[in-house]
Amino acid sequence: MSQSEKVARGKLATNRRDDHTRQAPLPEPQINTLAQWRLILYENRTLASAITAAVTGMLVGYPFDSLKTRMQTHHYSSLLACARKSIADEGIYGLYRGLLPPLLTASAAKSLSFSVFEQMKQWLRQHDPYKHANLLLGLPNFQRNTIGSVALTAAVSGCASGAVIAALCCPLELIKVQMQLANLMSKSTSTLVAASKTTTGQAATIGGNSLVKPASQNKRPASPYWARSNLSVFREIVHQRGLLGMYYGLGLHMMRDASGTAIYFASYETIKETLRRLTGSDKTGVLTHMFAGGICGVLSWLLIFPVDLVKSTMQSQVLQPNNKQAFTSAWHCLHGIYGRLGLSGLYRGVSVSLIRAFPIHGLNFVVYEWARSTICRIAARPE
Repeated sequence: MSQSEKVARGKLATNRRDDHTRQAPLPEPQINTLAQWRLILYENRTLASAITAAVTGMLVGYPFDSLKTRMQTHHYSSLLACARKSIADEGIYGLYRGLLPPLLTASAAKSLSFSVFEQMKQWLRQHDPYKHANLLLGLPNFQRNTIGSVALTAAVSGCASGAVIAALCCPLELIKVQMQLANLMSKSTSTLVAASKTTTGQAATIGGNSLVKPASQNKRPASPYWARSNLSVFREIVHQRGLLGMYYGLGLHMMRDASGTAIYFASYETIKETLRRLTGSDKTGVLTHMFAGGICGVLSWLLIFPVDLVKSTMQSQVLQPNNKQAFTSAWHCLHGIYGRLGLSGLYRGVSVSLIRAFPIHGLNFVVYEWARSTICRIAARPE
């Protein structure tokens, strides 16, 4: 083969390689999956932070909520007496009866609550028709540029958030109350039966000792047949009152959550903003979140506790026939408790709520603010 032919063949092979290189598709740039997940997490930072705070708060605070419900509906000399008796009769597990529904739904409810609250704040700010006029008059608006504006915006947004949550969570709250009080209601019934038999002389005696064992000696009273599980409570309520029975006490629930959430968020954001301005800082720290969260929890409970007391008392009798219920209406319940026990009766069990309110709600906002700032830092985006 001549030299010219070799050169020609070499050029032909080079051209073919060039053509192949030009025709081959370029590799697509690899998608940064981690960056995508960070972006998704950032866009849903309110949900993620609220879920984290809700689960933490529920696990820590549920035993206190159980004691609060017991003290509201049954008589104990003190919180310590209630705790000792409950643990002696039912064990530590008894304080967590009915935990599953609120635990499963707490994250959803809390995330929805915070989401509605945040979105309502943005909506109010964008659709405030008096933002310029109010500034001239010196009245608070929804622009969050003054302490009064922060308080007003948070109160309105919190009220909307509480109303939404109450409408969704009423059935779960009703089941929780029945599970928390199941053994106490069963025990009360047993005590009445035993007392009735002894009074009528129907109880047999041996050597002067009654064969009817007092209910107070039963260390572990058996749960009623309808309280074996949350599902069995649901079935029993539906069986006795139909599906609408799951919304027994909805009006009181709505009143408690709408007003309570308004006070809750308004006091938190007002205290937080006030402390931020006093310190001259652009951000707030853990101590501020703990203090503001604790105060808002205590304040909201002090103001709405009588409503919660009446709600729990009314809901506790949902499985009783109408003609055997102690109270026929919320007003009847309120009047009866006040007439029998006075103002202190309307705050029966409040000590449990106040003891747990400061640390639990302080922890709630510490975890929420920490999770939110952590997500923003991971995503390298502003809060």
